[in-house]
Amino acid sequence: MRCFVLPLVFSSSLSSDQRDELESLMFFHPEQGQHSSSINASIANYGFPKVIDEKGALRIGIEGLEVQTLYAFVDRGAKKDLAGVLVYTRVHDDTLVLLHMAVRPEYCYSIGYKNELVLVRILAQLRAIAKRIKGIKKLSILYADKEIQRALI
Repeated sequence: MRCFVLPLVFSSSLSSDQRDELESLMFFHPEQGQHSSSINASIANYGFPKVIDEKGALRIGIEGLEVQTLYAFVDRGAKKDLAGVLVYTRVHDDTLVLLHMAVRPEYCYSIGYKNELVLVRILAQLRAIAKRIKGIKKLSILYADKEIQRALI
């Protein structure tokens, strides 16, 4: 029996015509209540995320902080469905911190594609990005009122 894996592609760019999808994913996710302590801790420590439209491309911004956004898409040929988003920043000289993450409900492990591990694949992509940035030695993930740090080695 052959197992089909969703074809994910990653980008730091999102077209402004996908604003509703992004806002729904970031701010109105049906499972966000289960992670409210982590979300609130990130907001308290780093600031509130907002959607910024720059020349037809969307990104997540946090006032006073330089953040990066990584989008994951399910590649369906001509159309790419937004599957997930990560917001991260560099802190200290050697650490990237993952501030916010969301996976579209139908691609979540608990709801839909149980064998696809979409979040794990997005996190693996972030780890690969971190390994390419000079000086970064750790990836830190805010989770359940505590910060998990992993060396990139």
